[in-house]
Amino acid sequence: MKGKWIVACLAVVLCLLPIVISEPISEQEANLKEMESIKERYENHVLDMAEKGMLEGQPFHLSGLSIEDVINEWGEPSESLFEDGSFYASYPRRHIVIGYNRAGVFELRSEHPELQQLTGALILSELGPPAEIRQTKRHRQYIYRAGEYEWTILIDQEDDHILHQAVYNTIQKDRGEYLLEIKGDSSSLMESARIQMDKWRKEIRPFIEKHPFSISANGENLKQVALTFDDGPDERVTEEIIDILREYDVPGNFFFLGSQAALYPRIVQKAYIDGHLIASHSDEHLDLTTLTEEQMQAQIDRSSRQIESIIGKYPNFFRPPYGEINAKLLNILSNEGKHTVLWSIDTLDWSVHTAAEVTENVKRYVRNGDIILMHSNAEQAKTAQALREILDYLINRDFEIVKLDEMLNREAYEN
Repeated sequence: MKGKWIVACLAVVLCLLPIVISEPISEQEANLKEMESIKERYENHVLDMAEKGMLEGQPFHLSGLSIEDVINEWGEPSESLFEDGSFYASYPRRHIVIGYNRAGVFELRSEHPELQQLTGALILSELGPPAEIRQTKRHRQYIYRAGEYEWTILIDQEDDHILHQAVYNTIQKDRGEYLLEIKGDSSSLMESARIQMDKWRKEIRPFIEKHPFSISANGENLKQVALTFDDGPDERVTEEIIDILREYDVPGNFFFLGSQAALYPRIVQKAYIDGHLIASHSDEHLDLTTLTEEQMQAQIDRSSRQIESIIGKYPNFFRPPYGEINAKLLNILSNEGKHTVLWSIDTLDWSVHTAAEVTENVKRYVRNGDIILMHSNAEQAKTAQALREILDYLINRDFEIVKLDEMLNREAYEN
């Protein structure tokens, strides 16, 4: 009886054994099929998609893409980091990181877990050697050219597994990083003023780098410049400058004081009707960083409303007096929807003694994308005297003279 029971149990075990043995084989086959599916999706079409500036599983393509487009589609990122002059917005639930700067989005990066099951060896077997390989102690990066874009994968050196893939626009990245050193000299400056100017120039650059979407000192690396005129209007110099610009059929950008605009509304209107950009330079030309937040706000609002009462448009561009700005002021301006504009060439026309010296600062230093600072108040007759020679020089060297809204790709006035 006992022997029959043992035989019966053994029979059951033998019947179940194929099931137990076959289960791991079934899982292995499933895993292999899954890997083949992942491999097919990520390898067979990846370069075709990269040529369009796209990645598997996301709706964007790099051409003309801005971070605002991404936010409108996906909402605010969970995190935004600033590194090497650019920002990186993280969407962890989507396993996507967006690289962007003031020129637009330059990188779409995927860190999807499925992708991370693949290896560098598999990529090489499927796509062949990359155009370029970059290595560190921890990582290896394969770079494949895909039309105007690059498709890159980052690989862990230790286990050869992929960490992320990205489609990348090198030109867009470089355009966003184009930040010019501020130039301009004057032999007439007192030593104390020169020290203060050099200190400001040194300190303002990292401030601009940290806030590239709120503040600009130059445009992109294109053969164009913007001529800007501060502290007007007055009844003589500003009008003379407007007439010279009309003679050459080129636009200017006037940062008017609200208090001066109230005195000379006809000049403000003439500049606007002639097609020039009208922007705000505060109401009374005070160092706004020395004021309370309420006083800052009043200076900004009074100037903008005064300009609006004359031309019917509320200006979006703002230049703080003396170029003095801090985080508190920038926050107020940004909340108002205003973009802060500084300069990359200072003609120092308020300091030099002759029109030739004003002209020389442009001739000596002009570069692609320069924003050139001049003044149009009553004391700056030499600026108007220098303007024709400056225009001849720029035009003869094929610089396009543009308005700031074109240069910076932003609306000049509130809609």
